[in-house]
Amino acid sequence: MILNWKEEMTKIDPDMKFRAQGGWLKTITKLDKTVKNGYSLVGDFVQAGDFEEEYSDGLYLDCNKEGSAKKAQQDYRLFRFRDGKVRLLDMVIDGKQGWAVDLWDAVEDEL
Repeated sequence: MILNWKEEMTKIDPDMKFRAQGGWLKTITKLDKTVKNGYSLVGDFVQAGDFEEEYSDGLYLDCNKEGSAKKAQQDYRLFRFRDGKVRLLDMVIDGKQGWAVDLWDAVEDEL
């Protein structure tokens, strides 16, 4: 399905300053509990931005960086994309060390 990731994200959170300081999107295909950081959420990075792109149904993790360059805030949002719809499952706002563990339960429920 073709969609514009920025448009989808700002529908979900209109106050978001999409990629103000950068960010990324990746698929989540596996959970590796031997590590307690972002590497526990196994998948591939994909293109995402203010352009149309083809996305497959699946589980996605978005990292959006906002704030100033000196003090960027990293927000992590877990999404399920299915049948042309993006559904927010869980999020960690201003994630610090160990943020990925907070998403484990939601990831397990979806895999």
